[in-house]
Amino acid sequence: MRLGSGGRVLLGERRVGDPPLPTELEDALREWAAFAVTVSGAGGPAERDMLQRRGRQLAARLADALGRTVTYTDPVSGRVEAVPAPTTGPIPRQPDDVEPTPWATGLTVSAFTAVVVAIGDVALSRAFAEAFGLLWVPANILVALGLAPSLHLLRRTPFWRWPALGAAAGLAAAWVVLLLGQLG
Repeated sequence: MRLGSGGRVLLGERRVGDPPLPTELEDALREWAAFAVTVSGAGGPAERDMLQRRGRQLAARLADALGRTVTYTDPVSGRVEAVPAPTTGPIPRQPDDVEPTPWATGLTVSAFTAVVVAIGDVALSRAFAEAFGLLWVPANILVALGLAPSLHLLRRTPFWRWPALGAAAGLAAAWVVLLLGQLG
């Protein structure tokens, strides 16, 4: 890969079996060539450094797209360097559970959260019931439906699954207490 006359990027020899270049890479190479023409005419050290770095990045992307080593000619210094294709192999997979599940600590956090949420929900619902009567029911349903998506998303997050479990249990317990309170 080198800069040719007229601001064109010369990719060198195309080999049989080379895949077509992605349109995005071709566009990036054209933009780099236009920038190189501008910088070579009246560019400062910062622009030349940026031109060299971007050229090496594009050469690495080109090597990756072609799956082989490409040569890159630096338009500033004229130095030629080989840019190897990155090694491809299977992506190493990390095990799902690296550490054991902390059941004792997690259930303690869940129980504490359940108590706090249940007491808070019962207190707010009773205050709402004294002021507005049975409107506490739809208000409490809205609270539960509003929290449901967040609790559902947190169920697989390592620490936050415990408070989410506790909040869900606390809301369920609050409903039981509130409904039993309506009977008696």
